[in-house]
Amino acid sequence: MRASAKCSAARKIAVQNGNAPLGLPFSPGIRFGDLLFVSGQGATDKKGKVTGEDIKTQTKLTLQNFQRIVEDAGSDMSKVLQTTVYLKDLDDFSGMNEVYCSFFKEPRPARATVQVANLLLGMRVEIQGIAHLSRRKTNVRG
Repeated sequence: MRASAKCSAARKIAVQNGNAPLGLPFSPGIRFGDLLFVSGQGATDKKGKVTGEDIKTQTKLTLQNFQRIVEDAGSDMSKVLQTTVYLKDLDDFSGMNEVYCSFFKEPRPARATVQVANLLLGMRVEIQGIAHLSRRKTNVRG
């Protein structure tokens, strides 16, 4: 019973580093206990506009957005435990993977990569994930 009481004390805390693209109804990140759940990120600028034509540029911008949320929550990319990569075209896997490897050092996060029929706003790649958090930062709301 003690463990369940401890779990029930945890609460969801939104991690904000700006608004979701186009004012969509989701939080960029949610902290729950010592975990951070990062919503799917894409190659969007601060206004929600997709930037970058090729997969390498889009992957770099996507992971920079992902990294910003992780760091705003008080963690870093070495503490990312799992990611899911959504690609519009699996032929882009090699280019995505090259850039992805530059953001994550060994041991890299567990990862699934899937091809999807389409992505929001015409993006070529979207990445979501889970990171471990060891300390609180000031730009979390709950």
